[in-house]
Amino acid sequence: MRTLTNRGMRWGIRELRKKDQSVYRISKQLHISERHARRLRKKHEDVPGYLIDQIRLQKPGRKPIPIDKDDRDMVLKAYEEMPMCAVKMEKYHDLVGIPRIPHNRIQRILDDAGISKPLGKKIKRKNWIRWERRHSNSLWHADFSEDGYGNHILAYIDDASRKIVGYGKFNNATTENALNVLYGAVKKFGKPKQIMTDHGSQFCIDEDRVYRFREELKRLGIEHIMSAVKRPQSNGKIERWFGTMDRLYKRFDSDLDRLVECYNNTPHLSLDTTPNIAYLNKMSREMMEPIMNKR
Repeated sequence: MRTLTNRGMRWGIRELRKKDQSVYRISKQLHISERHARRLRKKHEDVPGYLIDQIRLQKPGRKPIPIDKDDRDMVLKAYEEMPMCAVKMEKYHDLVGIPRIPHNRIQRILDDAGISKPLGKKIKRKNWIRWERRHSNSLWHADFSEDGYGNHILAYIDDASRKIVGYGKFNNATTENALNVLYGAVKKFGKPKQIMTDHGSQFCIDEDRVYRFREELKRLGIEHIMSAVKRPQSNGKIERWFGTMDRLYKRFDSDLDRLVECYNNTPHLSLDTTPNIAYLNKMSREMMEPIMNKR
């Protein structure tokens, strides 16, 4: 059925009052049901004829509930501490036990404060398949990226939980820096079964043309997986994280520690929980035993 217009509604009311045509014929011309046509006649039967031109269609749906000051202050304070979209903030409130505010109301608050940006032209999402490991520490992704200030950021992200397990900021992207961050991550979170990188010189070769990074992984008992050449989707999780880092880097005054802490404690839309919680929930039994023994 077509959407009823103001002009068509007024014409229908006049024709229904004339009774020259049946309700069936009028409803067909307006592309509405007979029941809807009878409702229009009954609803406006007390309106004088000279006022029919002033009748307007009402906006469908319930009137929006006004946003009170407490909700506004709570949302803006939460956004100031942990910048996130309305859907993530709704999930975050559920996780921490804060009274739930629907994401559409959160979006209204962010819009009124001038924080959110219009999407512009909507892009239709392509069909995709989500590939992720079942358990934490099954696979880590690693890569370097520049922060726009001449620094090189290195990060290791867990495939199953999206948790940043290791990171660092350096003047140069070298194999030595990649290994030092890896040693710290392994000491804190345990050893992964596999690590995936691209074909960057930090992971493939060093100054002596030796695969030092791979040899060190072999010594630690970690399998080194190389992503396909010119296909960043293979290492997509770490690439996606660097996109998040670029968006939040200036907001945290280039403080990488605060940025990673915020990211690991913010709900991830692919997980319905935070990376920190997902990392523990997806830990396999054999991985949990060393942690429990330390306690």
